[in-house]
Amino acid sequence: MSRKQLWQWLDQRTGVDELLRKSLDEPIPGGARLAYVFGSALLFIFVSQFVTGICLALYYVPSAVTAHASVAYIVKKVAAGSFLRGLHSYGSSAMVVVLILHFLQTFLYGSYKGKRELLWISGCTLSLLVLGMAFTGYLLPWDQKAYFASSVGTNVAGQVPVIGESIRLLLRGGATMGTLTISRFYVLHVFIVPFLLFLFVAVHIFLFRKAGAAGPAQEDPVRPRLPAEMFYPKQVLIDMAFALVVIGVLGMLAHFLPVTLGPEANPADSRYLPRPEWYYLPMFQWLKYWEGARTVIGIVIIPVVLLALLFSLPFLDRGLERRPWRRPIPVGGVLIVLVGLMWLGIRSRVGDSRDPSVSAQLAKQTGEENAYFHAAFEPYSTSSLSERSTFVALDPLAAQGKTIFDSHGCSGCHGDAGVGGGIGPSLTPIAEQYRPPQLIALLRSPTAKMRAGGMVPLNLNAGDMTSLVAYLAALGKPGASVETASTTAAVTSPVSSAVESSTPAGIAAEAAGARVNAPHSSASRSISTGDQTSSGIDVAAGAKIFQSHACMACHGEAGVGTSRAPVLINVGSKHSASELANLLRNPTAKMKAGGMPPLTATDPELNSLIAYLGSLKSSRAAPARTAAQASSAPATPGTGVTTAAAQPATSATSEPQPSPPPSTSAPPPASAQTENPSQQQGEAIFNQHGCPACHGVAGMGTNIAPALTNVSKKMTSVALTSVLQHPTQKMTAGGMPSINLSGSELAALVAYVENLGTPATTSPNTNIANKSETKTDANVSSPAQQPAKVLQPAANQIADSASQSPMNELQSKGEQIFKAYKCAGCHGTDGLKGTAAAPGFAGTSFPPEALKNMLQHPTARMKKGGMPPVSIRDIDLEALVAYLGYISASKSAPGK
Repeated sequence: MSRKQLWQWLDQRTGVDELLRKSLDEPIPGGARLAYVFGSALLFIFVSQFVTGICLALYYVPSAVTAHASVAYIVKKVAAGSFLRGLHSYGSSAMVVVLILHFLQTFLYGSYKGKRELLWISGCTLSLLVLGMAFTGYLLPWDQKAYFASSVGTNVAGQVPVIGESIRLLLRGGATMGTLTISRFYVLHVFIVPFLLFLFVAVHIFLFRKAGAAGPAQEDPVRPRLPAEMFYPKQVLIDMAFALVVIGVLGMLAHFLPVTLGPEANPADSRYLPRPEWYYLPMFQWLKYWEGARTVIGIVIIPVVLLALLFSLPFLDRGLERRPWRRPIPVGGVLIVLVGLMWLGIRSRVGDSRDPSVSAQLAKQTGEENAYFHAAFEPYSTSSLSERSTFVALDPLAAQGKTIFDSHGCSGCHGDAGVGGGIGPSLTPIAEQYRPPQLIALLRSPTAKMRAGGMVPLNLNAGDMTSLVAYLAALGKPGASVETASTTAAVTSPVSSAVESSTPAGIAAEAAGARVNAPHSSASRSISTGDQTSSGIDVAAGAKIFQSHACMACHGEAGVGTSRAPVLINVGSKHSASELANLLRNPTAKMKAGGMPPLTATDPELNSLIAYLGSLKSSRAAPARTAAQASSAPATPGTGVTTAAAQPATSATSEPQPSPPPSTSAPPPASAQTENPSQQQGEAIFNQHGCPACHGVAGMGTNIAPALTNVSKKMTSVALTSVLQHPTQKMTAGGMPSINLSGSELAALVAYVENLGTPATTSPNTNIANKSETKTDANVSSPAQQPAKVLQPAANQIADSASQSPMNELQSKGEQIFKAYKCAGCHGTDGLKGTAAAPGFAGTSFPPEALKNMLQHPTARMKKGGMPPVSIRDIDLEALVAYLGYISASKSAPGK
């Protein structure tokens, strides 16, 4: 059978010949032109979006838990997945561009005249549907950019009077954005809006064929006079050529400039700056000029008026004149609106580039997107939500390192257990890439690339650095018991052997040998007793105020900075004393948002603190010295400052020599006035391990951790020794590490802690095992020596934790939901301790109904702090409330 016979057979049964003839034999007054290609190009791009959208939908899972992982799988694992997503993403922008060009061509040619009112209205409706397709599809990747931009968009809808809140709730599926929001946007993007698009495209084509092509601008819109040319073949060829150009440009963009995917949406990230796609940028800038009651004018009234004018244009401009230079009013009005939109978009970009903090944050966000996009794919696993920790069998050294890892916010960038996050890479293979000395060097002095990614130098003492590196060496080995040597054995090895060793034992040796290189501990750095400025202000007193107010908990030891607060080194050269005083007493809004409270102190105390801040200077570490040199190094003459080498090494084989007690211009606490060498040694150990950073000077307590002044009333020596070596889960969650010391050092520390708050008249027996369990009443230090907020003693925490029953199945599920929705970003690890952004739940003892009501309907104060209403399934809400009730039943929060 020949081709002609086949065509005739098909035509007889379908009438395809007549259908094609009616479709292609469309008369075009004045003939085919390049200006007419935009309508066909829009139809072609729409078909391309439909096809690529189907391909993406084959892998996409619309859920808050799996949406981001499924898109990551598409772009990182599926063959040509990134290319397909690029075609789809760039196609949405191409539709907007071609839509604008088609609108301008139709408007300037006056093609809406001559009984084409319905054709124009259907085209305007299609334009709104195209923008709706772009908006509903923007959220589906569920990354940071998509989440926050869509959040802004839905909040704008909520500004509509009377029905705005109902629209916002309808779009979100509740008060907050989550799985219901994704599912609704997915249904809109994949089913409802495409259906309406197909419907109105059919209506538009029907009305176009009914009215006929309008022709060039000089043609009569009612009775065309110019000779007509059929749509086929010339206009068809021009349209096809333009479509090939469009698809070629989209293909090159998708291949050479792939669309990136950022980290998974984190609603708790208050630093993220949302920026929409370019076609919504003018509206984004426009909203900045309308505040308060005027918001309705800018968001509702003016846009509605403009849309009404757009839809009614054929009824307002009813003359038959089509040439644009003969229609100055409508053409001028449209040009004003277009120029205004362009100005708003450019203004938004320029404003961002001129603000250093904004441009830096946007650049950081772009870097995070690129880093995540180029990182290896990590498959989603349901076990990641249920596993409380994969390192339950870590040895004490690595377990202490995990505490340091979590307390310094490392998981915020590198993910839980170092599995990688949107900001930092995975650390699980790091032990294979770096030997311990190299790793320690990287942690202390990050590379330029690491610093650009947000990595700050870790200014830890040698013991903490040893523990942290031991933990990093254990990453990627679930349940592994890290083999470590005793601290004593590690230190007896020469430092050179530690450099050649890659075992945790070698790490300990290297760290101990490098102790003189490590920055001074909080005590050794701040006990500049007798160090005064030329004006007579006591810097050491300022250092103690810095410690007692737990400033280093946020700003780090000696103000080196942490993930919670900036570096304070050289702050004295950037601000005058009066400026610092004003900032301390009246923090800025940005400082308050970061958790900085106003300082309540007397003028002399404030002057001492400012003097201490002014003394913080960046300096290079001293070169390492041998153990013999370290043991013989005297204190620096005339200053009372003990050098790093002269400080007692907690892991040395020989007994550490007690450091002289600090002598400041202000009377020290009673516990510091003892003449007992064991207590002096215990005080040195207490300070060297950074205990004052949480528990305050002489254990008087801070807003971070409780006072220890009366711990001897609550616990025996044996019990205190046990909890120092093996902290309870509650204490660990509050940031308390296990204390790994030799027997004599631990005895000295326990003796010092037990003597806190008591008169220094007798010295306790250092033989803890034989010590009588009968305790004498302790005299509480004077009110002048008490901090502003003294909380529950550590002994009560231990007792509370010991009596805490294990979680049941419902509470465990609630913990998974707590972690899945990243509540820990504000409320701290497991919701116990809290952060500067939000309080912890431990010790609150809320009834279940009260918790549920607070979650679903946050108070004004909670909303101001960034707490959104919780909108999840009832069964999930019940589990979450059960978990919060479990942790709130504790009488006190760890570390509080």
